[in-house]
Amino acid sequence: MCVQPDTRPNIRFEDGICPACRFAEANRNEVDFDARWQELQQIAEMARASNVSGYDCIIGVSGGKDSTRQALIARDQLGLKPLLVSCTYPPEQQTERGARNLANLITLGFDCISVSPDPKLWKLLMRESFLRYGNWCKSTEMALYASAPIVSIAYHIPVIFLGENPAITLGELGVGTTGVANASKHSNTLTEGPLTWGVENLTPQQLFWYDYPSDEDMEAAAMKIYYLGYYVRDFSRFENARVSVENGLEIRHEPPEEIGDYYGFEALDDDFVVMNQMLKHMKFGFGKVTEQVAEATRLGMMTRAKAVELVRKFDGRCAERYIQKFCDYLEITLEQFWQTAERFRNLDIWKKNEQGQWELKVPLV
Repeated sequence: MCVQPDTRPNIRFEDGICPACRFAEANRNEVDFDARWQELQQIAEMARASNVSGYDCIIGVSGGKDSTRQALIARDQLGLKPLLVSCTYPPEQQTERGARNLANLITLGFDCISVSPDPKLWKLLMRESFLRYGNWCKSTEMALYASAPIVSIAYHIPVIFLGENPAITLGELGVGTTGVANASKHSNTLTEGPLTWGVENLTPQQLFWYDYPSDEDMEAAAMKIYYLGYYVRDFSRFENARVSVENGLEIRHEPPEEIGDYYGFEALDDDFVVMNQMLKHMKFGFGKVTEQVAEATRLGMMTRAKAVELVRKFDGRCAERYIQKFCDYLEITLEQFWQTAERFRNLDIWKKNEQGQWELKVPLV
């Protein structure tokens, strides 16, 4: 049993056990990963047979641990020629570390297309997303997830690989529990489709990179999307980080009480994610540390008691400098930030103690 809360969207516990724990147990005792690898090799053969562009598949990348591992598996273990697609953050948002990591991945010997949506529109939509929904990622994730399928259609490369299936690794049910990922367009912030909720007077042309291809366009292109992690026995955040660091990945070295991240090997290309994990903690009662140590517990890398200790100490933590950096970028005041953040705090799970500090009504034990 891990430290997963039942406040995660689209999760369903059975007998007090979360889906991710049940899948982890199945992976240890029931799943035939040799058969899954053979299935993946058949997918690779299909990808090669459909190659009319010079590329067998597309992999969306940031240069981080997961996309680096995916690219290496596709090329070095499956013998594929992948085209990497990176939807990069604007210069004001992307960290220098992130730029170096993307450069490192390309230097390992890959072709890459970088998509850079208009930074002024990007910021406008981010600001609207945060002030209206308390989630600045609501717009940016549309572009991050849509870019690879858009390039897939444009370049006639029908096979796309993603990383982990969130239903299996996080317990977010709704996208299926197989290796087929075409339904991923209906998960999380992508469920609402085009940005019809956004700023008025924007044309479809302006929102091109934010509009995930329709089901009809995907079907016409014979697009097939797969969760690569479903087929690979040791595909985890920890093994992906180990392999990627060996291949030049640069990680964070800030203390976990400042970044709400115990390991420092995730979300390396963007510092705003530190603040976003704090907001997630306010909304759902958990952040990045919960996800990290929950997986570590399932893999037998950590006791649950240690996981509880780390969640209590570091989850949802965010140094003020990251909040100020975010406010400066969106051109809002700290007062506006906290007014918006507190507006979305989940009062069903939070209460103020006698000292006037927020605490969870049901603490993790």
